[in-house]
Amino acid sequence: MKTSLCLLTFLGCSVLAAAAPEDAVRVLAKAPLRFEPVTDSHGEFVARGARFRFAFRGNRADFLAGDHTVSLRFQGAASRVRLEGIEKLRSTTNDFRGNDPAKWRTSVANYGRLQVRDLYRGVDLVYYGNAGELEYDLTVKPGVDPGKIRLRLDGARAKVDADGNLVAGLIQKRPVAYQIAADGSRVPVESRYRKNSDGSYGFALGGYDRNRELTIDPVLTLSAYFSGSNQDIASAIGHDAIGFLYVAGTTASPDLPLAGNSFQATEGGSGDIFLAKIDPNAAPGSQIVYTTFFGGAANETLGGMAVGPNGDVYLTGVTQSNNFPLVNAAQTTPGSLNDAFVAWFDPTQNLVYSTFLGGGADDFGLAVAFDAKGRIYVTGGTVSDNFPATASYRAARAGSQDAFATVIDPSQSGAATIVYSSYLGGSGWDIGRGIAVAANGTFWVVGGTYSFDFPVFGASFLPSYRGGGDGFAAQFDPTQGSASLVYTTFLGGTDLDEARDVLIDSQGRIVISGWTLSTDFPHTDNALQRVYGGNTDVFVTILDTANPAGGSAQLFYSTYFGGSDADVAFDLKQDAAGNLYLSGMTLSPGLAATPNAVQSVYDQSMDAFALKFTPSVAGPLAIGYLTYLGSDGVQIGYGIDFDAKGNIYVVGFTSAPIFDPFSGAPKTSSPGKRDAFIVGLSTAK
Repeated sequence: MKTSLCLLTFLGCSVLAAAAPEDAVRVLAKAPLRFEPVTDSHGEFVARGARFRFAFRGNRADFLAGDHTVSLRFQGAASRVRLEGIEKLRSTTNDFRGNDPAKWRTSVANYGRLQVRDLYRGVDLVYYGNAGELEYDLTVKPGVDPGKIRLRLDGARAKVDADGNLVAGLIQKRPVAYQIAADGSRVPVESRYRKNSDGSYGFALGGYDRNRELTIDPVLTLSAYFSGSNQDIASAIGHDAIGFLYVAGTTASPDLPLAGNSFQATEGGSGDIFLAKIDPNAAPGSQIVYTTFFGGAANETLGGMAVGPNGDVYLTGVTQSNNFPLVNAAQTTPGSLNDAFVAWFDPTQNLVYSTFLGGGADDFGLAVAFDAKGRIYVTGGTVSDNFPATASYRAARAGSQDAFATVIDPSQSGAATIVYSSYLGGSGWDIGRGIAVAANGTFWVVGGTYSFDFPVFGASFLPSYRGGGDGFAAQFDPTQGSASLVYTTFLGGTDLDEARDVLIDSQGRIVISGWTLSTDFPHTDNALQRVYGGNTDVFVTILDTANPAGGSAQLFYSTYFGGSDADVAFDLKQDAAGNLYLSGMTLSPGLAATPNAVQSVYDQSMDAFALKFTPSVAGPLAIGYLTYLGSDGVQIGYGIDFDAKGNIYVVGFTSAPIFDPFSGAPKTSSPGKRDAFIVGLSTAK
C-alpha cells in the first residue's frame, strides 16, 4: 500500500504563504510540478515553485529555497547515469534571459516525470510532482539488495524525527514501501529510514518477497509561511462544486496582501473580515482568484461562512461600524455598538445583499446557511429586547441572553427581506452556534443553554435539563408562524455541554458536534470512543428525530473523542460517503494518530488537530485519518474541508512556526502573534 502525504502549507488570512507581502499568493502549488530541461542536451532539469527550485542532474537533486540549499545525493550510485524526461506535457516554457536573442530558448518541453535507469545496478529512480510536493520512487528489481541505496543530505544537519521523517532543510516523509501482488493489489512492506555508520541514510525493511519488484516511495514536502503586521485568524473554509476553495476570517493587518479585483482594497477600520477565493489546481503563483477586505470604519469579526455550489459566499458575524457596506438592507442603521450582520457575495464577488441585524443591545451572528431558493439562515445570540422578530415562534426575549433564528429572502426588498425571525431560549442564558437547512424546508439550530425551562417540543430525545449547562437542538418550520418551533431537545450529561455545529445527512438525520465535560454524556455501543477521556472531550451525536418514539430510540449514534486533557472541535463537515471531518484544538497527548499522520506526537503545547472518521464503523477502526498540527505556542484549527481527491484542508491560527522553515519562508512575525494558516493534507492510501 502506498500512502502519499502532502503538506501544502500557506499561512496568511487571505493569501497563501510567503516571506514578503509581494510574494504572498504563491504557495498552494496543487498543480503537478513541471520538469524543464536546462539545456538542449536534456542532461539537467529544473522544477520551479514560488519559493523553491529543484535542480536535477545525474544522481543528485539540489533544493534551493531563499538562501538555503540542500542537496540529495545517491551515494555510491553509478556516475554516468542518464536523466531523461518522460510523460511529455502539453505546456512549454520560454526562456528570454539576457539581451541576446540568439541565446533565448522558446517552446522548451515540459515533462511530468524524470527517470534514471539503473541508478544502482537493478535499481531505477523516477521523480514526479504531485500536489505541490516532489516525490520519487525507487524500484528494486527481483533479487537486488535494497541496502545498496544510500542517501546523503548536504547543506543542513540531517536527522530522523519522532514521526520517522528524514529532515534536513527539506523533509522526506517516512518512506512507504510496497509490492504488486499477482492480483494487482499493493502489498505493504514495513519500512523506515536507517542511519548508516558513514552518516548516510538507507532503508530498513521488513519481510518481503524477493522474487518480486519492490517500490520504495519517500515524499519530499514543501512548506512556507506568511504573516501580516498584526493579528490574523482564519476561521472558516468551504468549497464550491468545481473545487474552488473559499477562506474567511478576521484580520487586523492593514497590509494584508490582496489579489485579483478586490471588492474592498483597503482595511476599513482596525479590524475587518477577509475573504479569499483559491484555485488549488492552478499553477504556482496564480492560485488566488481574489482576496478582499470587508468592513467599515470600526471593527468586524467573522462568526460564520457558508459556500454555495456555484461559488456564492454567505457571511455573518459582528460589526461595530456605522458605515458597514450595505445592499438592499433590511436594517440600514446599527441598533447598538455590536450588531450582527448578514452578507452575500455572488461568484463574481459582487455584494448582492448586506444588512445589519440587531436591536438596542449586543447581537452577534455565529452561523449561516442557505437553501436552494436563495434564502439565508442565521443564528447567534442577542441581549436586545427589540431584536427584529417577525412571523416567529417567540417575539420577546425570555432570558439574560437568547439565541435567535432568522431567515432572509434577498429577492424581497429592504425590511421585507426578513421573512422569519425569532428569539429562542428560556429564563437563563442561551446561544445559537450552528445552523443547517433540511430538504423539507425546515431548519435546525444547535447551541448551548443554561435554561432549565428551555422550551421543549415534539418527541424529544432528552426532554429535561440535565444541569451544568446543556447543548440543545431545535427544529423550525418557518411557514408555521407562532407554531414554527416543532422539535427541541436538550443534549448533554450532568456536567457542562455545548453543541457547536450541525449538519443533516443523506437520510435526514441530524449530526451534531460539540464539547462536553460530562462523564455520562449519552453514547452508543458502536461509538468510536465510549469512555470520557478527561477535562473536556469532543462529542459527535447523530439523532433520528423522525422516530416518533422519541427518547433513546432517536439516538442513532453518539461518541466521545479525546484524550486525558482538553479537546474541543470547532467545525464539522461530511462527505458523500458519510465520513465526518472535525477540526479543533487539543492539549491531550497520546491521541491515536494514524500511520499517515503529518504529526503523530503531541508537542506539549496547544495543537490543532484534523480528524476523519466513519460513524458506521464501530470503535477505533472508524478513524480514517487523525493528525496533530502544531509546534511551540498555540495552534487552533477553526475550520475543516475536503475535496474529491482525498485531501483535507484545515484553517486556523498559529502563534509560532509550525512547519519546516527551510522548505519555504520562515515565520517572520513577532513571537506570540497570531498568524492565520491553511494546511492541505493528502491522506490517499
